[in-house]
Amino acid sequence: MAIVTNDQLVELTGGLRQGAAQKRWIKKALGIDAPRKADGHPMLTWEQVNRGPGEQRRTAPKWKTAA
Repeated sequence: MAIVTNDQLVELTGGLRQGAAQKRWIKKALGIDAPRKADGHPMLTWEQVNRGPGEQRRTAPKWKTAA
């Protein structure tokens, strides 16, 4: 898994350089709540970027409710 570099993040987000702005863009455009690296920039992999919106992996169990 290749991690997206800071230079690639700038290109991916349309020129945004500030980590917080990049994180907001990623959340809005890709639906990914990316953790931050030590330098403040979001950390995500190319696998996450290239995944389609319907292919997001479930991070929590799907609990069934009694009807």
